[in-house]
Amino acid sequence: MWIVKNELKGRVLFPGLHLEFPPEGEVDIDTIGRSRAEGSVQLQIAFENQYLRTIRKTVSLEESELERMIEGRVAGIRKKLVGEIQKLYSQKEDKFR
Repeated sequence: MWIVKNELKGRVLFPGLHLEFPPEGEVDIDTIGRSRAEGSVQLQIAFENQYLRTIRKTVSLEESELERMIEGRVAGIRKKLVGEIQKLYSQKEDKFR
């Protein structure tokens, strides 16, 4: 998420990027893609001239990195659940002995 605020009292348009900022409004410019936004000369100039200001910019992860993180988290959760289930079964077996 990259939230950018229009500091002007008028609308700011970037037709080539399909971005429109309402007067003094905020827009998530990650909707056009982080690399495209960061590589835009038009946006760079708007930031340099203080027409636009970043409100919040979160870290952007590559899809493969995100998938690896999710898979690792799922594996950790699965391992914990299996351990809890095994513990429950062993407690049940102890009760019936």
